[in-house]
Amino acid sequence: MKLFLFLVFPLLGLQANPVKIAILGDSISFGSGANPIPANRYATKLGEFLGHDYLVETFAASSLCMLREADRPFLKTPHFQKALAFKPDVAVITLGTNDTCQNDKRKNWDHHDKLSSDALFLIRKLREANSEMIVHLCSPPPMFPNQQGLKPGRKADLTTRAKRLPEIHRAYESAAATDGKIHFHDLTRAISPGNTTDGVHPNNKGHEELAKHYRDLLSRQTGKRAEFSDISRTKTEWNGFEFHNFKLPKSGADARLVIPHTAAKGQPWIWRARFWGHQPALDLALLDRGYHLAFVDVGNLYGNGAAMARGEELHAFLTTRFQLSPKPILEGMSRGGLFIFNFAAKNPDKVTAIYGDNPVCNFQSWPGGMNGKLSKGDYARCLKAYGITADEAKTHPQITTPDFAKKLKGIPVALVIGTADKVVPPAENAEPLAANLLKLESPVKVWRKPGLDHHPHGLSPVEPLLRYLLKAE
Repeated sequence: MKLFLFLVFPLLGLQANPVKIAILGDSISFGSGANPIPANRYATKLGEFLGHDYLVETFAASSLCMLREADRPFLKTPHFQKALAFKPDVAVITLGTNDTCQNDKRKNWDHHDKLSSDALFLIRKLREANSEMIVHLCSPPPMFPNQQGLKPGRKADLTTRAKRLPEIHRAYESAAATDGKIHFHDLTRAISPGNTTDGVHPNNKGHEELAKHYRDLLSRQTGKRAEFSDISRTKTEWNGFEFHNFKLPKSGADARLVIPHTAAKGQPWIWRARFWGHQPALDLALLDRGYHLAFVDVGNLYGNGAAMARGEELHAFLTTRFQLSPKPILEGMSRGGLFIFNFAAKNPDKVTAIYGDNPVCNFQSWPGGMNGKLSKGDYARCLKAYGITADEAKTHPQITTPDFAKKLKGIPVALVIGTADKVVPPAENAEPLAANLLKLESPVKVWRKPGLDHHPHGLSPVEPLLRYLLKAE
């Protein structure tokens, strides 16, 4: 374990003493909602994940706040003094839930404009104990006002307070941008709905989810975020992340790039082939873990040579201009399968792993309607894209052939399949591809969703798919 996590904390070096990690927070970090608390709070679980070479200590209590003018600022408690005495190598700060309170008794939100400056002040004070301390500044975990069983007053309170969380997110992100040793993380997706006791405090399952999330955040060095300048046509936000629209310099094709809050070392990325933003759970989970997310428009090209040229241009542009990894994860839903598998077969050295979701692997099935859904307009465009006739299409090599699978050998492939898909029947698409890969003893993992049609796409929960793809690195 020590050798693995040595990569996480390179500034510390190999040492006889354990790496000290301080968990600073409120009642969530203390373990409220866990039963029993000492054994099941996320800090305990995180320590178990990291192993004996790492000492994880908790400095937290109910109602603590980031704001210095709040009713219970962390900075003015014995927990802060104990954290200083601990002299951590790594501080994980998760405060802000109680800063959202604004009522007759607690008027904390009155001071919300000081969230960023107060976060930086707390970090400066912590570094008096260790100037080389690495800080992970985290937004609060999500609130769930619609959790079943909440009393009307609790539901109304959380509904109001949840709307304030994005401002905390922005304040902490702004604070982290001022210091290369402060890494911001958004915990919006760290807990699943239903895994809290009261809409805020995690139950045992929620604490385990948080522990895994923190482990992911601490388990790799940080890298370089893509820095856009005049090449971006528009800069906006996508699910809280920095989002750029731009055109590729040679082809002029429309492209997109979403930038993580804290990039992982090596600048890994996931490349979505089609249907931007649809069922984005995996994209968001990887963004949370430091991946960039990219897209280039290959619409109406059906994975043909022109699509490959656009893909290769995007790949060259992102890997040279922003030093993104030379081997992204390819993601293709439905007709996106034609692009991702053809690109990987042509460029196996430019792929880490492939995720196909009810993917088209045979254009005679869809849009050709062999046994799948006939789409006359798409089929005509597909034939035109490949420059073949309907008769020639009958013998055109498809992704489902054994020879094609040989081109993918060694690349981890994840397939999510609705067994009752009538649009893109698995028997004509993903299933023969999976069978051919298995015969080659090439890594492939299939999740079959019994009785489900072409929609909905995605795997819920996304965790097993996420783990498979992260392991493929």
